Amino acid sequence: RIAGTDAERQSETKMKEKIIKIIQEECALDEEIFEDTKLERLSLDSLSFIEAMVKIENEFDIEFDFEQTDMSNWDKVNDIIEKARELCDEKNKE
Repeated sequence: RIAGTDAERQSETKMKEKIIKIIQEECALDEEIFEDTKLERLSLDSLSFIEAMVKIENEFDIEFDFEQTDMSNWDKVNDIIEKARELCDEKNKE
């Protein structure tokens, strides 16, 4: 998906940065995280992952489906970013 305006691109960049920061805060170790980082390689246990997902929900006023709070249903950090963007887009259309 390509953002149209500079404002949309800045908003998407801020969202990406916030999501990465939230995930970093829940990791047991101080880790560098990028969009293509595999979640299984991070120092996240299942409870820490759920906490990160709840923080993302609260930050962006969105709600993931219950099965999406299970880390095994995700591959990379970017998958979460894309889903959060999708949920925000749906919310904004309402």
